[in-house]
Amino acid sequence: MSWKTAAADEKLALVRDINKVEPAMRFNPDQTLVESLSLPFYPKAALLRFDKGQPRGGPLWYMKLQGEIVPLDGSVANIHYVNANAPLDLTAQTVAAYLKFRLYFADNLWLESALVETREEGFRAAARVTERAGEYEAVYDISARGEVEELKKEQTAPAGKPLPQSFDL
Repeated sequence: MSWKTAAADEKLALVRDINKVEPAMRFNPDQTLVESLSLPFYPKAALLRFDKGQPRGGPLWYMKLQGEIVPLDGSVANIHYVNANAPLDLTAQTVAAYLKFRLYFADNLWLESALVETREEGFRAAARVTERAGEYEAVYDISARGEVEELKKEQTAPAGKPLPQSFDL
């Protein structure tokens, strides 16, 4: 999966759609980089990255659903809304990528690696994650609906490694 830069006409349409729903920002198509990323667990949606190229501030993130734009603002509720409406398609092959997405956009964590097992009620992942306070080994349960529950987390290294400024699979 790789980021795709929007063509001029697609970029203009996306900027207009975002400006309709964005309460705090206005984007100018000439001054904004607009990119999309297909995600394997949302086959009918795309992750959007809007970057104004300002030195103080990173990109803003959105999900493009059929006829709708949803901001990724750290809210678990928005991710669950996308899960229901995209809709979410979790399989043994896609659950690690979903966990990476969910931890990044809702918990400000970076998933370094995960070993996933399928369970009757969903999935369990043994993961290595990074956050501002350090590196951790963690265990998560992930339901078929995309709900994530942290079962265990133990610090393995102190802070020192910065979190990535951009999301990638």
